[in-house]
Amino acid sequence: MEIKRFILITTVFILGIISIFFVFSIKNHKEFIAPKIGVTIYPLYDVVKEIVGDKYEVVLIVPPGAEPHNYELKIEDVKKLRGIKIVFANGLGIDDWTENLIKNFKDVKIIYLYQSVDLIDQDPHFWLSLENMKKIAKIVEKEMENFDKKNREYYQENLDKVLEKIENLQTEAKQTVFSNKFIITQHNAFNYLAKELNLNVAGYLEGENKELTPADLSQLINKIKILNIKVIFKEPGEENNLLKTIAQEYNLKIYELDSIEGKSGLNYFDAYRKNIETLKFIQNE
Repeated sequence: MEIKRFILITTVFILGIISIFFVFSIKNHKEFIAPKIGVTIYPLYDVVKEIVGDKYEVVLIVPPGAEPHNYELKIEDVKKLRGIKIVFANGLGIDDWTENLIKNFKDVKIIYLYQSVDLIDQDPHFWLSLENMKKIAKIVEKEMENFDKKNREYYQENLDKVLEKIENLQTEAKQTVFSNKFIITQHNAFNYLAKELNLNVAGYLEGENKELTPADLSQLINKIKILNIKVIFKEPGEENNLLKTIAQEYNLKIYELDSIEGKSGLNYFDAYRKNIETLKFIQNE
């Protein structure tokens, strides 16, 4: 009788220990969050995603086409960023709110990419320079190598593929001479593209948080006349009444030039290629 009782008590005790261990294991499993890599804005996303590949989830914080300057992190953003380890940020005023991530994710490392590129007058649209994007790709690869050393060869291979894509775009651009071609754009976002393609931005309709003054507008109209400008560029998915009015008044043709912020739905490489094709097309205008 005593033996049976001892066996029963022992069995109950062992089952209890197993149950506690099982529950504890389940709880820990649920709390495990896979590391993630973050990107603040759309123009940087494709290069980061192609280098990281399938090793980690890459999270784009600001939705494609959304205004990034005054973006406020939402509860949904904090949830989807759980496990974030590295965030690649633009800097220069476009995504200053990135600093707020540190409040929610203490061990996140923020990489400000503007610190590794060649700037034009602190203009934050440096992703429209292919040379800068090559530098960005190398920085991303280096950070991923440091973070995940066992997959260094994988990241190096992906970097080579990205650099090849960018160099192919550079080759396509060089096939057409864009010498002394003056352009007017909707936004003041194309200085890097213009410099690399030997173009001149004669003016724009919208600056950073700044509308044209009557004096600015008068200057712009004078440039259209003096430089004999025949085209004006809008951005995908946007309508601008002033642009339409100027185009109609001075007989300008309207084309699209993509600042690659996600409004066209194209990835970085396809959007840049389309810009080249558009600029080639207008050479005879």
